[in-house]
Amino acid sequence: MVVTTVVLMLHCRVTAALTVGVGGLTWLIWGALQCALAPAHAFVLLSSYPAYTRQFEFGTLYMYGYETSVLLNEPQPLPVSTTKDVGFRVELTAELTPVWQHPTNAHEQVLQLTVVTPKLSVKARQGPSPEGFAHKTSKVEKYSLHPLFMHWDNGQIKKVYHIDGSESSVLNFMKGISSLFQHQVKNVKQVEVDASGKCEVTYKLIDSTHVTKLKKNCKNVVPVEYFNQTNKVLGAQVDSQVTTSYVLTNDEKIIRKATSMETHFLRVEARKQSGAEVMSKQVLQLKGREKVNTLKYTGKNVAEVVKSISSKLKKALITDQLATNPDSKECIACKSLKELVNNFRNTLSSKNLGSKGSAIAFLRLLKKVRESDQETIQAVLKDKKNFPILAQLLDIAAAAQTEPAHKAAKSVLKFNGPTGLPERYLLSLSLTTHPPEFIINDIMKLVKKGHKNDKMLETLVLTISSLTHTFCKLPSNCKQPIVSEVRNFLAENLRSCENEPCQLMYIRGLKNLRMADTMDVLLEFAEGVARKPAIYAARALQTMPDSYITKEMCKRLERIFLELHHQHDSSVRAMAADIVLRHKPSEEFIRLILRLMALQDTKELNTLLLGRLRDLATTDKYIQQMLKKLFQDPKYNNYHILGQGGLSSSFSRLLYQDKSANSSFNNMLEINGGLLKRSTVDVFVESQDAQMRLLSFGIFAGGLAVFGGEGAVDDGEDANAGIEITLMDTQLRPFVFFTGQGELMGHVWSGTGSERTTALQGSLLLQDHMQVVPLQNGFNAELSLNGAISYDFAGQVQVSLWNRNAHSLVEVGAAMVIQGVARVDTSFVQTLIEFNTGAQTQLNFITDLDFYDEVVMCLQMVQPNFEVVNNVRKLERIPGSNYVLRKYKRKLSPVPGKTFVMNKKNTELCNKMFNK
Repeated sequence: MVVTTVVLMLHCRVTAALTVGVGGLTWLIWGALQCALAPAHAFVLLSSYPAYTRQFEFGTLYMYGYETSVLLNEPQPLPVSTTKDVGFRVELTAELTPVWQHPTNAHEQVLQLTVVTPKLSVKARQGPSPEGFAHKTSKVEKYSLHPLFMHWDNGQIKKVYHIDGSESSVLNFMKGISSLFQHQVKNVKQVEVDASGKCEVTYKLIDSTHVTKLKKNCKNVVPVEYFNQTNKVLGAQVDSQVTTSYVLTNDEKIIRKATSMETHFLRVEARKQSGAEVMSKQVLQLKGREKVNTLKYTGKNVAEVVKSISSKLKKALITDQLATNPDSKECIACKSLKELVNNFRNTLSSKNLGSKGSAIAFLRLLKKVRESDQETIQAVLKDKKNFPILAQLLDIAAAAQTEPAHKAAKSVLKFNGPTGLPERYLLSLSLTTHPPEFIINDIMKLVKKGHKNDKMLETLVLTISSLTHTFCKLPSNCKQPIVSEVRNFLAENLRSCENEPCQLMYIRGLKNLRMADTMDVLLEFAEGVARKPAIYAARALQTMPDSYITKEMCKRLERIFLELHHQHDSSVRAMAADIVLRHKPSEEFIRLILRLMALQDTKELNTLLLGRLRDLATTDKYIQQMLKKLFQDPKYNNYHILGQGGLSSSFSRLLYQDKSANSSFNNMLEINGGLLKRSTVDVFVESQDAQMRLLSFGIFAGGLAVFGGEGAVDDGEDANAGIEITLMDTQLRPFVFFTGQGELMGHVWSGTGSERTTALQGSLLLQDHMQVVPLQNGFNAELSLNGAISYDFAGQVQVSLWNRNAHSLVEVGAAMVIQGVARVDTSFVQTLIEFNTGAQTQLNFITDLDFYDEVVMCLQMVQPNFEVVNNVRKLERIPGSNYVLRKYKRKLSPVPGKTFVMNKKNTELCNKMFNK
């Protein structure tokens, strides 16, 4: 039966050819009967074979009713209109008629599309049910409406031709209508270009008159601005879905009705409940057809036809593609850069850094600086009224990452003068999200030139390293010559250093560079005899991506910990062991660690490593199972190993938990003789499949054994102390409090530091995403996401020789604001949704020391109460009229404060000190 069916259908096709050739009525009737009598399932059988669309009939005008809408809202579970969204709808009549047909190919035509009486409706509050749209007068009703010509070839639109000077917005939505006429009536997957851009398209033939079209992975064809944060945790998540359903006529297989639905979601990767949705819909429905005396254009091919059209219309025709060009935006409540700076001058003052207001001002001004030319930016930076906030304006200029902003900043900075402002600009520059190559080349020139100020030189080295790392994370950039130039410069200068400060500077530079092929250099210094370079090299290795750590490196790190070649500083041994433990250590290595603990020769190191093992076991099943197995043996499960009694500790704690991401910190605290030796707090942000180190805050001290208690080890250093700060894997130049006992005692007697003193403050860019999404209806949606953090790191130290005690407070204060915008702009209507998420908090590190009789130290880590604020603002506006619709929503989410537990010994000492 199946074979018979195939024969019938093939016979039917041959008959059709004969009717054309002979033209006899008898043949025509007989052929139609053969087709009509063919079994229905034969159509299904042959539907998988290529099937051609029937051409539009020459001399016929096809009249379609058309409407398209764009709605903006917070992400919804279903793509339906609600009372909370904003947006607009355009309704019109689309008239289509063929004006040329290829002499030998009936399926290749030039189609003329004309739109008639377009009308705009907006989502008004008092709009009629069920969708809430109300008609409004706009420019679209006054525009000259020129026809659009399509080169249509078997369902594919090769090119479009439009009259020079056509209104851009009208041309775009005409391309959106034209895109619906690009379709196939067969099961096929192919790449197409239409109003959505260049897309992977799948057609599914449901039956002879129903087809679905699914588009995915659409890419912009027209060059538009695009950038994204290179760190996924701080990125934007954009999800899109575009489907079109076709109902075809039974006879000609032309469009009876086409319905297109698309949704685009913009979400914050680390907070996916914050986001926006763009929903667009098209409906094209055949209303009727009529015979017309179509003006016929002549030509053997399309090029000749286009010349004929242009000649008869006496208009120049522009050859174009279906891809659309973004409309120019008309500024909403725009102010100049100078006016904005005047408005935010007080908010940008140093006293307000670390506040939400400062972060908001940063984002508002950043957008304006990115749009401004060098002359405008330079005028603001050089304005004497702005000198008190110049450092904050330089933060913004650096974050802009544009050539005008960089040149304007350099014009006001004197790199050979005082280092304050140049260092501030370089710091902000090192934390940019997508640095262009010209900035890296410019900074590299300054690095090579050198600097008489060692601090300034180190800041330059750290900046070029960080810039190159970020630049290399962008596609194809790692192959650029500047990357290898920077890498070779750092490695060669490190090897040629003649003193320790020089080595430390370039080791920190390689830490910021974070490249796999520099790991061997760092490992050599970690294995070395020199104490400080080994510590900094080990720390650099500890912060590298896990993928950089090989089995061979782990073996060398094991030898460092076991001191097989020579003795190593306890900090180097602790970091070496930590790296190995995070990379599936062998059972034998863990046995060796536990055996060394049993000796109790290094109680503080043992206590730290025991804490680290327990901490890792809470999240790492491999370590958990290994310890469970070993602790079944009394040889390891005993007091000599588990009862170390040191003050050092290693632990992780949760800072903040959300549906999309968690924030936690890891603390490694090393004590020497009852005094702090080294403390490192790493703050992480983790999303579903990515992690980043947001902040590292380290305190170091040396040469203080004379002040310590029993067991204090003399490290051979002069008395010194300081802090190290790393922001988003970018290490800053260390801040040294004092060097030498004389300077230390001078601070004690004078009371230096007894008042709150700022160590570091500023604002920097976190999220940074910009994308233009062409909608299938021809309009363009702009999706942007920016996040800023305003920070203020400060501290104070109070020492009383009379009472023999000391108190220190380190405050890590920060405010973060994330702002996302989805907007659709045309010359006749504008609509947008803006969402803001903000929080302001701080982390306090409190240390109390009592050395009256014995050395007793209490460490506390406290996070005060704070709240997360969510705002959503929606707007629609008709340019050239007074119509504006605004909607606003605000939500507060309190987060209770907490004090973090460190370890049992610290709790006992705190209770003893405060008589609890």
